[in-house]
Amino acid sequence: MSANADSLAQAMKDCGLRFLGFRRGTGIPPYVAGMVTSRHPDEGRRDRTVAIDDPAGVSKANADWFELGAQFGLFSADRQFLLSISVPSPGAVDDTDVEGVWGLVELLDDWDIMGAGCAVGVTGSRYGRPAFVMSALDGSVFVQGTVWQDSIGTAVLPHPRRVRSLRDVARLNVGKPYRTAAEDEDTLAWLAEQDES
Repeated sequence: MSANADSLAQAMKDCGLRFLGFRRGTGIPPYVAGMVTSRHPDEGRRDRTVAIDDPAGVSKANADWFELGAQFGLFSADRQFLLSISVPSPGAVDDTDVEGVWGLVELLDDWDIMGAGCAVGVTGSRYGRPAFVMSALDGSVFVQGTVWQDSIGTAVLPHPRRVRSLRDVARLNVGKPYRTAAEDEDTLAWLAEQDES
């Protein structure tokens, strides 16, 4: 999905999200939030999946995403949350040189994250094929949508700052040439905050 704010806002509106702008310097690294599916259930990860060939799969996956989001605190009181959006990295030379930046979004009454959102490229690659990374505004829960071999679904990681393996991976990423200065700043802020908890 293009990072052009106007086209992004329209695409999000088409799937039931209101785009409220980019949020940088949140202290929540989007790439770390994108590691939910590589965490183990023993670390707190929870999943809901439906079969890819289920005729009602998209509606079931939508319901699962919303239930998990509500249960674990993805949504603020006014139904806002962060959605990772790919934007060109500083000094990018081609379309593949991108980084994740948070977009602040609000969930509208009529939404379709797993269907229309995926079809327009906001929350996936095509209809019914989710590929999204989300966070609560305070980083207290990460949510990832993905496609497995024979199913689609949502994985949730509550209290990610308490997950030692995630902290270890974040530490290993600081200062790497494939991380931007902004990503390093967010990672260091995230590590500092979680180490206090």
